[in-house]
Amino acid sequence: MEPRSTVPRGRLRGLTIAVGVTTLIAALLVGPANAAPSDAAPSDAALTGPAVDRGIPGAALETIASAYREAHPEMSPAAARAAAAEQTRRRQLLSKITQDPATFGGAWFDPPSGVLHVAVTTTAAGSATAALGRDLGIRVQTRLVGRSLAELERSADALRVGTDALGAAADGNVGIDVKENRVVVAVPARRMAALRSVPSADGVTVVARSTVRDVPDVCTSRSNCDDSLRAGLILAPSGCSLGWMAHDTRTPSVRWLMTAGHCSTGVGVTWSTAGTNIGTLRGATNSGRVDVSFIEVTNPTYANDSIGRLYSHTSANRFVRLNGAATSMAQFVVGETACLAANATDLTGTNRCGVIGSVSDAQRRGMVRVDNEDACGGDSGGGWYELNADGTRIALGMHSSSSQSCHDESGHSNFTPLPAIGSISVDV
Repeated sequence: MEPRSTVPRGRLRGLTIAVGVTTLIAALLVGPANAAPSDAAPSDAALTGPAVDRGIPGAALETIASAYREAHPEMSPAAARAAAAEQTRRRQLLSKITQDPATFGGAWFDPPSGVLHVAVTTTAAGSATAALGRDLGIRVQTRLVGRSLAELERSADALRVGTDALGAAADGNVGIDVKENRVVVAVPARRMAALRSVPSADGVTVVARSTVRDVPDVCTSRSNCDDSLRAGLILAPSGCSLGWMAHDTRTPSVRWLMTAGHCSTGVGVTWSTAGTNIGTLRGATNSGRVDVSFIEVTNPTYANDSIGRLYSHTSANRFVRLNGAATSMAQFVVGETACLAANATDLTGTNRCGVIGSVSDAQRRGMVRVDNEDACGGDSGGGWYELNADGTRIALGMHSSSSQSCHDESGHSNFTPLPAIGSISVDV
């Protein structure tokens, strides 16, 4: 069954991301909790330049530490390295405590202090989380909150599709502030006065919408390869970036390519890369958190690909394997790093990285926001991913827009998180 050409409120269901592991948890729980990272320690000088994923053994820890230093210049190289080395253990803790959605209220990491903050809805969950943090040797602070992350997600989703005065004024610009345990609704400043008298649900805050508009990232050309599909290559006719590959679980023999919805040139149009046809665009949506197009892969050269890849100019085959894919919003953590495989990030070079500033940005329709990395024109549709200190890479979403200009490190980028698309599961 093909994705429809129009999907109500941005929902596209029944898809599974092509990656190279059996489950996401297996990718997160790599090695014993207290094992030393496999990456060689970088020099202090290596932590002063832009954070880039070089795609080579030993470079992942350096990339993560550099991203922390870009976002927090006050951090020493040693502190940044320590925060990067503990990342796998933080993910291990989160993979355990998020198994009970009713008690998990969200999490955020503070690199300068090295503290992982976890919101919980019960004192018992807080005690269990603190104990697990001690067992794993990481610093954890818990905060008792009134609403779980799952409850906040349901409230935000209802407002995004709501037809009442607040929902209409928001026009989909609804996000979540996990630190304050609240849903945030961004409305035009001129509507603020009138909306003050409109009753809203408990835990909902109304803010003025930013007047600084993000712009879709579109470009014209890039050198690329065509022997296999991989996140970060340029696509024609749009000039946007190739994102992640997917399967519809109801028709697993059909393979799909995902890019940004606003890149769509119309249903039925044939897309290509490096002059080689890929297939036909079958559906697109650009509504709420979802900005995604689906291209059916019909060229046999690509249709039989069975692993997830992302572009890397430093590897012998010009790609590195994808090791997993996010299946829950609980896996997105403010303060942790994210990297982008996209065609204009660096024409022939490395993928750049930033730090997650919001898991649900009200100013950009509830999309994930990455700070300290402003993507370039042409990056739309590219694959955002989590780079771990052990070198594994977990798909997070597809790039939608950015704020300033190409590589302005004071800017930000926004992307569609994979869990917002629909029922997604990892495919071997």
